[in-house]
Formats: sequence, C-alpha cells, structure tokens
Amino acid sequence: MMSESTDDPVGKGDASINDPLLSTPAARLMALAMGTGTRVFDIPTARSVGLAGLVGVSSDKNGEPQGSIGLTDDLDDDLRADVLAFGLAVLVGTPEVLAESPDGILGISRQRLPQADNGPGNLAWHMLQTCGRESPSTTFRLMIIQPDE
Repeated sequence: MMSESTDDPVGKGDASINDPLLSTPAARLMALAMGTGTRVFDIPTARSVGLAGLVGVSSDKNGEPQGSIGLTDDLDDDLRADVLAFGLAVLVGTPEVLAESPDGILGISRQRLPQADNGPGNLAWHMLQTCGRESPSTTFRLMIIQPDE
C-alpha cells in the first residue's frame, strides 16, 4: 500500500496548476512556464509577420541557459495557450532542434498543422488537456528566422 506524502502538493491538489485564480488554460500554462523558469514575453505583431511566436534558449542574468518563448501580442486566449504549450513542448521534448538552428531561436508559424501523433505537438496536446483545453491541433511548423537586412 502506498502512503500519501504530506510534502507532495500535487498529490493534495494544491499545485499551482490547480490554483482557482488560474481560470484559463493560458493562465495555467503561464504558471507552468514560470515554475520551470521559462521566460515568456510578448512580441509586437508588426515585428512578427506570419509568426505566432518564437521559441529558443537564451541566458539568464547569471549566464545560465534559460528557455524563452515569445508570443505575438494579437493572439486570442485559445491560440495563445496552444502556441505556449507547443513552445514548452519544444523546449522540453526536442531541444536539439534549437541547437541546430543558427542562433538557437526558431519561429512558430501561425498556421496549425494536422495534429501530430508524436513529438512536441503531441506533448503540447497532453499539456493542454491537463490544463482543461480541447484544441483542434497543437502542432505548428517551426521556422528558421531570417535576420533583418
């Protein structure tokens, strides 16, 4: 018989994802991102033509690697949650794709792809399910960002 640990907030339903103030899937995913030390920031729409966001690895103030996800500021709450979940899934599930990009940053397309059965799209779908969102697809194309001329 397993005993329930009193130190385990998840086991008691006290985890931040279950916080009643986090009333939307996007808010729950933001709490998840904060809990993992992932920096989430807004990107002006005018600077992100065709993109829903960015995902990459940057450095924190101590020079340590830190996951970063930028979200275009014109996304509705549902698309914001889907893109954030996909960005988190890329950081955790396939960080090697970031290492292969020229500057460690990839764009996340605005257009949804068919739902993936594996990879970051599938992981993102499961994260969203946990956060209370049914999404038509959590799979997006990753794109290399071309620097401004």
